[in-house]
Formats: sequence, structure tokens, C-alpha cells
Amino acid sequence: MLIKNSTYYDGSKIVKGDFTNGVSDKEFDASGKFAFPAFNNGHTHLAMTLMRGAGDGEKLQQWLDNTIFPTEQRLTPDLVYKGSMLGLLEMIKTGTSNFLDMYYFVEETAKAVNKAGLRATLGTPITSFGTPYYKNANDALRIAERQLKNMSPGMVRYCVAPHSIYLNDEETLIRAKALADKYNAWLSIHVSETRKECADCHKKTGLWPIEYLDSIGLLGENTVLIHAAWLTKMEIKLIADREASVIHCPVSNMKLASGGVMPLPELLAGGVTVGLGTDGASSNNSLDMREEMKIGSLLQKSHRWDATVAGTRTMLHMATLGSQDLAFVSLDDVRMLPHHDLISNLVYSGGVVTDLIVNDRVIMDGGQILTFDEEKVKTEFMEAAAELLK
Repeated sequence: MLIKNSTYYDGSKIVKGDFTNGVSDKEFDASGKFAFPAFNNGHTHLAMTLMRGAGDGEKLQQWLDNTIFPTEQRLTPDLVYKGSMLGLLEMIKTGTSNFLDMYYFVEETAKAVNKAGLRATLGTPITSFGTPYYKNANDALRIAERQLKNMSPGMVRYCVAPHSIYLNDEETLIRAKALADKYNAWLSIHVSETRKECADCHKKTGLWPIEYLDSIGLLGENTVLIHAAWLTKMEIKLIADREASVIHCPVSNMKLASGGVMPLPELLAGGVTVGLGTDGASSNNSLDMREEMKIGSLLQKSHRWDATVAGTRTMLHMATLGSQDLAFVSLDDVRMLPHHDLISNLVYSGGVVTDLIVNDRVIMDGGQILTFDEEKVKTEFMEAAAELLK
């Protein structure tokens, strides 16, 4: 697609004029707009929009045991579809075109993604206990393999997603990695999110979580480590040596008071690929990657007493890893004025996203979503949320 009359960030500098994105011969007039790579949300539980604000203020384990896990036992395919649609609506409105998800009834989320016209990699959260989606870990692994085996080329991909060390035994984790390797898929896992998790792992195995995962062969180029907030220097080196990647979720970690301040400068200095994710809307409470960039940057600067760390271009790079798509904000938006540094404006002020182009297709034009009825999605979502939480 030919993008005409644009001011564009190409990953290193601001460029003005026409440029091509994609392969179609269509044209898109970007006059008065700032174009940038659309966001890639590295970690979500998309349908947890249904639980936005539920258990607010509870401590993490309380929140999981008393609010989230019991509520998830009442999930149905229809509820997940409607929760996913609202999450996709929020993503489109805030400039995200691609995301890595871990949630139940994956086929329903895939159906929603295809309707919305976005990209996604979806994984079933594998746990030792049963859910409305599967009976046990063996059943979850069977479902994950079915998804990978039947995966066809398109906008939706699948991965293997064991929830965590503490919700799976060693055999399940090893089988999950073997499955990911068999199908050349990503393996996504929550790890080192809390001090308690790290202490429990060390007490049980004599190893810190990243050490433990490496000892059983789970670290590799296809491993995506979610959170990874509590790390030793030795673990950072292990991640770098094995070429695994990390997804940082600063807002969720801060809201749940669980993640401390992850060693982002050390990870980046070690050559580790670090992306940015919002986590679920129940623990954030937003899917807005602009907010994630801002808070992620300010958290590092404040903690380090160093204004040079986690700069705006670093945060934008983390938030758009591998992006193939385009998002746009108005250059006349008050939050984008003046134009001294448009990247700084985007990261710290976050103007309204006006347009989104995904895979050569205009998904949102002038603030209007073209792939589904926004008001219908909201109405159906509110009914679904009431049904789940009543």
C-alpha cells in the first residue's frame, strides 16, 4: 500500500513524504498524520476483559485464589468470544495489530481475531488442574497439539503455553517444550514474576527459576519468558546464551505489587530481546501499549535515578517488535504538539490513534472500525460480563 503525504518513523529516524508498506497497489492519504509501526502486545489474556476490575486491591495470591480462578471456572466458549471481541476493540483503538495470548477456549479467540482482522499467536494455558476447557494437563497438551497440527497459513498462529513452574510438574513442562520443538512453535511461560515463586522454586530444586528451566531443557530460541522480573546476573546470562526472549509487563507487576523492578538495562546490555506486554485487562486494567511504554520508561528512570535509561526509542522498539503494520495519530492532536520530538510525544503523551492498517488492509479509518460493529460488540460484552460475574 502506498502511504501518501505522511510523517513516518522508520525505526531510526523521522521521514516525511510517501512510502510503501505491504504489496497492494492501494493508496492511503496520511496528510497531517504521524505513522509508526503498530504495536505488538507481547503478553495478554485477552478475554479477561470480562474481569476488568474484579478483585481490585487484593494481594496477588488472594486475587488468583479468591477471584480469578473461581471466576474462570464459569467460563464458556461464548463468554470468551465476547470478551475477546471487546479486547480487540480496545487494541484497535490504541494502535495494536499483533499480540501473544494465553487463555482458554482458544478457538473462540481465533474466531474473534479473524473477524477483527488483526494478527495473533494464541496458546492454551496448560495447568495441572482442570478447567472448563480441559480435564488436566494431559488433556491441555492434547488440545495444544491439535491446534498446532491443524494450523493453516494466516493471521492466527498457535504456540505452547505452560502457565508456570508452580502450576505444572516437571514432566508436563518437558513435554510442552518437546511439543513446541516438534512444530517449530513458540513456548510461552510465566516465570520469576514474584519473590515467593523464586523462593519456592529454589527451596524445592536448589535452583532459581531460570536455572531450573534451563536444567530441564526449556530455554531456547523459541522460549518466551513472561515477566522475568526477579533475575540474578547468572540467569540473565543464561537467557542471553540460550537466545530466549523476555516480555516485560511493568503495569501489571506494579498493580499487583509483585514484580519489583525488572533488570531491563542489564537484559538489554546482555543482548536479550525484550518485548513489552500489558498482561490481562484484569491485572492492568488496560490493553493500551502507549501507557505501557510510558510507565515502563518512568519506572526504570525513577528506580535507577537515571534519566538516560529506558529511553523513548528503546520503549517504542520494545512495544513494536517485529511489527509489519501501521498505526497513525493526528499531528494536530494537542498531545502531539509541538513537534520537537514526535517519539517522545507518542511515548509520554499518547495521542489518539486515528487509523490502523494491518496486512495491507485498513482496519480503522478516521477512528471508525471497519471490520465489525463497535456498538454491537460493546452491548454483547456487557451482557456477557454480567452473566459471568452475577
